[in-house]
Amino acid sequence: MDRIDSMDRGIQRHTNTYIHAVISLLKQYDRPLSFEEIRDKTRIDLHNNYMLLQSIKKNPRIVSTHNTLMFKPLYSIRSVEDMREVMKKLNGEEGLEMSKLMDSPVNIAPFVDELKKNNEIIVLSDLDGSEVVFWNDMQENPVAPEIKDLWSQVRISTYHDLIRELNTAGLKTEKVENVKKRSTIKIKKDRRSRRRIRITNTHVKGLDLSGVQDEG
Repeated sequence: MDRIDSMDRGIQRHTNTYIHAVISLLKQYDRPLSFEEIRDKTRIDLHNNYMLLQSIKKNPRIVSTHNTLMFKPLYSIRSVEDMREVMKKLNGEEGLEMSKLMDSPVNIAPFVDELKKNNEIIVLSDLDGSEVVFWNDMQENPVAPEIKDLWSQVRISTYHDLIRELNTAGLKTEKVENVKKRSTIKIKKDRRSRRRIRITNTHVKGLDLSGVQDEG
């Protein structure tokens, strides 16, 4: 029984490999491929493998006829304008996985680069390396060149110009200086009391007691 289960798992792995190979091939073409073309490019004969063909047809993105298969991408993007319209529909509320956008019938990498350059989309990378694309709905309209020229002609007054204008208007300017007083730190002297020693053995020969005060 274990041997049969192992054989079934092996067959399933081979089946999944074949399905992946066929679908990956279909994604490369923006048209249906005949079974003969699929066999020539993948060595997978769909004419004589009914179960494999039915498994491939279960994919919701596969469009099949009597003897052809075609991959229908979730987003049919063929130009930068197509991608712009797809992203605009999101209104910046949610993002699209880059992998889903890459399923388009043509290479959309140049479209992504152009929209990023124009600050129309934002691409965020996740920890696993996957990327999510967001529409930048906070972008501002470009300023007219005439407005830019007028802005560049506006003169910003210097400090001395401001002082002169204030004086002309009769307004006085005052310079306030804050002098911070230093707090005086008082150092208390440690008064140590002299310890008095009472000497009793005054009869010891050679003992000089002239500098010792006797405790009375």
